Order: sequence, then C-alpha cells, then structure tokens
Amino acid sequence: MAKIVFCEDEKLLQKLICRILRSMSHEVYVASNGLAGLVLIEHEHPDLILTDISMPGCDGFQLADAVKAQPHLASIPIVFVTAFAQRYDVEEGARHGAAGYLVKPFSAAELRAMIETALIPHGECDVGGKDESTLYTEKP
Repeated sequence: MAKIVFCEDEKLLQKLICRILRSMSHEVYVASNGLAGLVLIEHEHPDLILTDISMPGCDGFQLADAVKAQPHLASIPIVFVTAFAQRYDVEEGARHGAAGYLVKPFSAAELRAMIETALIPHGECDVGGKDESTLYTEKP
C-alpha cells in the first residue's frame, strides 16, 4: 500500500481514479489544483504524486517544479496523468522530472502498471486490485 496525492480538477475523473486506487489498497489524498496539491504533499509526504497537467491556478508542471525544488520532497516520484499526448508533451513532462506519463484515456491495468513502475525506486511495489475498466475524459 502506498500513500498517493492525486491532483485533478475534473470531479468525475477524481472519483473514478480514486475508486481504482483505493481498490488497490492505496491511501489517496485528492486536490483540485496544484496549489492545494502542494499543501497536501507538504503535509502527507506521499510515496507518489499523480497529477494532471492542465489545472487552474498552478498546473502540473508548476507543481512538479515546486516539489523538485524542495530537498525533502524531491525524491517523491511524479506521474503526469493527462490528455496531452504529443511527443513534445511527454518530453516536457520529462523535463519537469516525471517518473511516468500516462495519457488519457487509459485502463485501470495501465494505471496499475504505471504506479508499480513509479513506486519501485521509492521502495513500494504492491499495487493490488483487478479492475480493468477504461477511464475516459474529454480532451481540453
């Protein structure tokens, strides 16, 4: 079980992904934007951060930069969960320190595999769960 902070402004997607993460026995904390996410990250010191890129106020890239700039948080893996699917977008995610990049829509199995991959260097690896639902969202 891992402690995960999930930043996503779309309420339906928040609910769907949280349900899947909790079915995998993860402890999940949700924020609707990067600023609220940063507060949660500071308070909870999660094992993993899942974040959308396009959010009001502080976007996912700004959140990643703020986390990576703080020595006590810099080692937390960050996975971008986004509809931005161009090669440039993935490269931009890497420039902001992404441990992974998951393009919407994706299946629960893809989410589980990404979490497992991102958590291995962080000392976690049991992601559990068997839900194979596909998650969909409208592109911005």
